[in-house]
Amino acid sequence: MTEAITELQTAETAALARTKGAVAVRNEKRAALVTLLQQLRGQIQTVADGSPETAGSLIESAGIAVKKTPVRAKRTFTAKPGAVSGSVLLVTHAAARRAFYEWQYSAEGGTSWVAAGSTLKTSTTVAGLTPEASVMFRYRAGTNTGEGD
Repeated sequence: MTEAITELQTAETAALARTKGAVAVRNEKRAALVTLLQQLRGQIQTVADGSPETAGSLIESAGIAVKKTPVRAKRTFTAKPGAVSGSVLLVTHAAARRAFYEWQYSAEGGTSWVAAGSTLKTSTTVAGLTPEASVMFRYRAGTNTGEGD
C-alpha cells in the first residue's frame, strides 16, 4: 500500500512538472491505489461483518470512520378540523423550495378520489365534507422537474 502511495506521489510530481506522458502514468497509479483501497475496505468490512458486536471498534482501529446512519425526520401529513363544520385543514411538509401540491380526498375508503385543487403552499382547506364522516386524504408534491408519487 505504501509503495502505491509513493508511486502516485512521484507520478503526481512528474505530472505537475509537465513531463511528457506523466499525466497518463499518474492516472494509472491513482487507479491502482484506488483499487487497493477498495480491496482493503472490503477486507475490513468482511472482518467487521464476522463480529457485529465489535464491528465499530474494528473499523475504527483500521483508521476508517464508521458511517453513521442518517436520521431523517418523519414526514408529516396531518388533517385537522377546519374553522367551519364539514371542513378540514390539510398540512404537510415542504417537498422543495419551489413546489406545488395536488390534494385529493376519498369518502369511499380510497376506491375513488376527488380532486381538492392544487396549491403552492403546504396547506389547504377542504370544505363541503359531511360532518363526522370518515374521509381519506392524500397529496402529491411536484416541482419543475416533475411530479412525485
